Amino acid sequence: MYPKRKHHEFVRVIALLVVCTLPNACTAWHTTSLQPQRFSADSSPERARLTLSDGTRVTARHPVIVGDSLVWANGSGEAPRDSTRSAVLASSIRSVQVRRVDAGLTIGLVLLVGAAAGGAMLYSIATSLD
Repeated sequence: MYPKRKHHEFVRVIALLVVCTLPNACTAWHTTSLQPQRFSADSSPERARLTLSDGTRVTARHPVIVGDSLVWANGSGEAPRDSTRSAVLASSIRSVQVRRVDAGLTIGLVLLVGAAAGGAMLYSIATSLD
């Protein structure tokens, strides 16, 4: 009975590893252009990381281009009405980064988790034969 329990614990650890790391590893920050069609009310990213002309970094929630400015919600209010709005002139923004799916990281993580699961299973089988 002990080897089965040990095998079951390995499977649980691997499952926990996948659940905790896969969502973060599948996305990465990518630099993008500040175009109105990317930052409209209909297609605004959930978050954008801005680097301003003076080097200041700001994370903007639901940024939208309005006229010559980028406007976003800030604060951690649970409802939109609890948030305040901030804005900066588009010409004051040096770079914009948004989170997108990164295929390379995703494939690498899946291979790593598969190898770890395979190794854990082989270890479990080898120890149960002793």
